[in-house]
Order: sequence, then C-alpha cells, then structure tokens
Amino acid sequence: MNYVRLIAPAKVNLVLAVGEKREDGFHEVNTIMHSLAFHDTLIMRRFEAENDEIQEGAGANGAAEDGVVEGSANTQDLTLRLFTESAGDINALEVAPENNLVYKAVMNLARVLDRGHGEEIHIKLQKQIPHEAGLGGGSSDAAAALVGAALLWDVPTDDEHIFEVAAELGSDVSFFLHGGCVLLEGKGEQFVRRLEPRRDFVLLVRPDAGVSTAAAYKEFDRNPLVPEASYLEELKSIDAASDVKPWNNLAPAAAAVTPELVEVQQWAESHDDIDGVLLCGSGSAFCLFCRSHDQAQKLAAEAFSHGWWTRITSFSRVGAAAVEAY
Repeated sequence: MNYVRLIAPAKVNLVLAVGEKREDGFHEVNTIMHSLAFHDTLIMRRFEAENDEIQEGAGANGAAEDGVVEGSANTQDLTLRLFTESAGDINALEVAPENNLVYKAVMNLARVLDRGHGEEIHIKLQKQIPHEAGLGGGSSDAAAALVGAALLWDVPTDDEHIFEVAAELGSDVSFFLHGGCVLLEGKGEQFVRRLEPRRDFVLLVRPDAGVSTAAAYKEFDRNPLVPEASYLEELKSIDAASDVKPWNNLAPAAAAVTPELVEVQQWAESHDDIDGVLLCGSGSAFCLFCRSHDQAQKLAAEAFSHGWWTRITSFSRVGAAAVEAY
C-alpha cells in the first residue's frame, strides 16, 4: 500500500478526574473520553528513498505561507517529509518536524517494527483542531499517523506494538486508537471499558488564548482537590455516555492559569436552555451540550460576536481511522 488518507478526531473528556501525583511525576487520572466528528486530516504516501517528489511549499523547516509549515528529517534509513497546513481561523502549528507527535509516532513505530528502511514517507497534515484547547488534536494526529504507517507497511492496525508506541507518546494517543466513548485509568491511558456513545450536537467555544497543560497541572498541585474513591467506582458502573454527569476537577486550575476562561464559562452558563457546559480537558475550549443544530447555530453566532473561535459538531463513534487507502 502506498497511499492512505485518515481522519484524526477531536475529543472531549466527559469526566476528567485528576488524582494524586505519582512517583513517576504523572498524576492518577480517571477519565471518560468521547470522540467528536470534528477532525484533522492526514494524507500519507510511501515512496522509495530515491524519489525526490515533495509537497508544494517551502524548504525544510520553513514557512511557505500563513498557516503552512514544512520540514523533513531522516533517521534509521527512513525519511519523513511533513507538510502542515492550518485552517485560517486557528494559529499555525510552528513546530519543528522532529518535535511533532506525528513525526515521533511514525519514527518510533518504524524502530519498534524494524520497518521503513530505504523509504520516504510524505505526510500532509491539515489542521482544523486548535492547539492548547484541550481537544487532543496533537494526540489524535499521532494516533492517525500510527494507523496510517501500519497500513502502508501492511501491519494489522490492532498490532500490540502500535498500542505500546501510543502509550509512550502520551495518554490521549491511546484513546484515539479506540474512539467512541471509553473509560480509562492509570495516567489516562489504560483502557477499562466502552460506553454507549452520545448522539447529540455540541458547540465548541474557545477564547483567543490557550492553556498550557503543564501549567494547569502545576496550579492544580498547589491545592489538589482529588476525587473520592466511591466516585471513581461509580464511574465503572455507567453504561452509556448520556448517563455521565460532566465533571472536570482541573477546570479551576486552568482558569487560574488563563483568566479568559472565566468570561466564556459565565457566558455559557447564562444559557439555561442547554444541557450543560464543560471545559475540554485542560482547556481552553468549552463544550456546550446543545439540544439541536439550530440551537448550536444561534449560540455560535452569539459567541462569534464576542470574538471567540467556535465550531459546531457532534459526538462520534470512531477514533483515528483511514477513509481511503490503496
């Protein structure tokens, strides 16, 4: 196989229950994640190394135009050429290719599987999901890259090595290999069980400011309000995402780091005709649970008038997945 196009969906943590800090520096995390229809897109092509074809754009590690970044790197006889294009309503992703989770995902999988020798893989990453929003865009892109590389190398997408590499890259990456609605524990990477997904519409609203996840956790550690054991046990008994009461105990710490969140939350909570408001992960995007698409459109227009980024979407049953391959 030489070509694959994939979707990399956003996510929302219906529950984010951050616990005590562990000896390894991470926190205990019990979370119920749900994928969304809103997604990034990856196009991956495999060539023999002598092929000089390259995506249009700038030279290595340069910006071709607003929202476009391209770079290449070579390791272990495998050359990756990464071309990133960001939508006009989000900030460009200006990350060196070797620091991008997509690059790390493919290179790490190549190392573990001993594949890719004498090959080039060209990756075009079309970004729709803003970064520092709590929507998991980078982790989802990495999961999609793992699925895409596996398909290019004719490796089963449920191969255990893929899940091992995902866990090494970050806790959210593992979730996106599952998709739908999943309860996870450990650092947030250990699969516990699936829940029946939701089907309603959501409106994502984000101020013109991001939240550093590291800073949010550091603030959380100043006054950690950890969940009770009885609550964590109750989570294991829930069968459907629609029965989950949204909760995020990292939200106060995120608001302390990025005060712009307070205005968005107050605005959202002033609308008592919606079914709930939730900070997405560490933020800065909020998820508004809407009863109809028309309601979501009305709220989106109102949020846009405040100068906030918005996106109407719905819950999804799928994770990172190929939509075309040959």
